[in-house]
Amino acid sequence: MVIYLKEETTLGEILHKSLDSTEPVESKTTETTPTESKTTETTPTVMSKLMGSVDIPEEFKFADKMTFYTMLRNIFRGKSIMVTGPSGCGKSSLGKILATITNKPFYAFNFGDTMNPAAKLLGDTKYDSSKGTWFKPSRFVSALQDERGAFIMLDEVTRDRTGDLGNILMPVLDGQKYLALDESDNAETVEINSGAFFFATANIGREYTGAAHDLDRAWKDRFTGGIYELDYLPQGKEQELIQTRNPSISDRDAFHITDFARRIRDLYKADELNTAASTRMCLASAELICDGMELIEALKHVCLPFYPIQGSDDTERVRIMQTIQAMGEA
Repeated sequence: MVIYLKEETTLGEILHKSLDSTEPVESKTTETTPTESKTTETTPTVMSKLMGSVDIPEEFKFADKMTFYTMLRNIFRGKSIMVTGPSGCGKSSLGKILATITNKPFYAFNFGDTMNPAAKLLGDTKYDSSKGTWFKPSRFVSALQDERGAFIMLDEVTRDRTGDLGNILMPVLDGQKYLALDESDNAETVEINSGAFFFATANIGREYTGAAHDLDRAWKDRFTGGIYELDYLPQGKEQELIQTRNPSISDRDAFHITDFARRIRDLYKADELNTAASTRMCLASAELICDGMELIEALKHVCLPFYPIQGSDDTERVRIMQTIQAMGEA
């Protein structure tokens, strides 16, 4: 059973009473002799209160439960975090889950779809025949100033090709906590609400056009809550996810979808393919099957476009087709 925070409840509210109290939250009895025992009282902490108040949601994709509670602690403390991992493994979904659990207003900004980060982050100059030229602040500015303390997701930050993104965000993410609206010495600045929290995602690797192969050290230093590596789910967990999202799919089809993905990922790790099969691709295949498409056709429809024939080289396409056909023979 998943327990989210009640409506209008914040992490600060749920932790405040315990952290300010001198009463113990748990006790531990230690044997000293066969006839004596000693009781040790434990002082309440952020982590102990979180672990006693919030259940880990079933959608959470890290195997180590402490990762979940550490993330909640970082949200409470305002420590920005970044999640890296392959495309389609659930990074963006994780951000939405954490925002929902913590009851923070959610704002998402994707930097893989823009060639002008400055306009997305700062705003743009507009012209009106009656008003003349005027500056319209961005949605990002509104998020920074949200009095409820926003959960701000910076999606695909490594896809920025201009270099502007990092330069603009540095004072936002570090201790200065402001956003300058231009580069002049007397630029207007936006003060950031003290409750704002930043959650970034990044695709890192050879298969992502425009993505850096590693993160700039200055970027890493700004994410004081840690950088977390999110991988694809183990096959059994991925099958559970598929069947949770698509209750009508058969055990057989759900297994074969995840078995296909596992084989493709193994080929990718062996450098025999340029990209892996994502969880998103698995879910899309399952949805097609639930709507009446056969397993083999669903896998072809979803996966083949990711493995095009390059010139006369059809090596990858042949590998994918062989793996798909094997699912029908199993």
